[in-house]
Amino acid sequence: MNIILLERIEKLGQIGDLVSVKSGYARNFLLPQGKAVFASKENIKMFEDKKAQLEGENIERKKEAQNLVNNLNFKEITIIRAASESGQLYGSVSAKDIAQEVTNLGLSVNKSQIVLNKTLKTLSFEDVSIKLHPEVYVKLKLNIARSTEEAKEQSKSGKAIITTEITGGDIRSERAQKDARRFEKKNDDKKLDAAQDEVLKSEISDNSKKPENKDLNKNKTEKENKEKV
Repeated sequence: MNIILLERIEKLGQIGDLVSVKSGYARNFLLPQGKAVFASKENIKMFEDKKAQLEGENIERKKEAQNLVNNLNFKEITIIRAASESGQLYGSVSAKDIAQEVTNLGLSVNKSQIVLNKTLKTLSFEDVSIKLHPEVYVKLKLNIARSTEEAKEQSKSGKAIITTEITGGDIRSERAQKDARRFEKKNDDKKLDAAQDEVLKSEISDNSKKPENKDLNKNKTEKENKEKV
């Protein structure tokens, strides 16, 4: 489907460009959101008549977005979530959650402006981009922690307490590793005690089956019976 872009679309074109896209992309996204119009003769003529006006309005919106970036009084977004010692969140953090927190900090945005191509399911300290205009982005730090204290620690160290990087080694924090080692030692001790109990039971069972033990038990029983008489 041929359309005319009414604003810059990344990897697609600039304002006023005549481009061809899949009909689903046009009907479900570009056209409903006013980012483009059908490339009909009427719309082409209308755009030519209003091109200067549209470009002027776009420049003003771009300036406003840039002013927001320049006057932004925060550089970090902190979101507190419950998580396990391994860093897995009990739930997830979505673009909607981030947009709400940014709005709470004084910059009104919606979830479609958050550039997030994944679901966040672990503690994190990473960059996140917010689109304020098709040509203006602001990059902030996203700090997902279990508490305010941990958030401060992550902000100070510049990395998540439980990192999500794939390094091939133990990627947990020192504290989490110590907790894990204590847990593993406790389990190992339980397994050892259980194994020793099994060995002891086996030895008792084997001894009771030996002939001399049977005779001993028989004599013991006869003696006990005589004493009763």
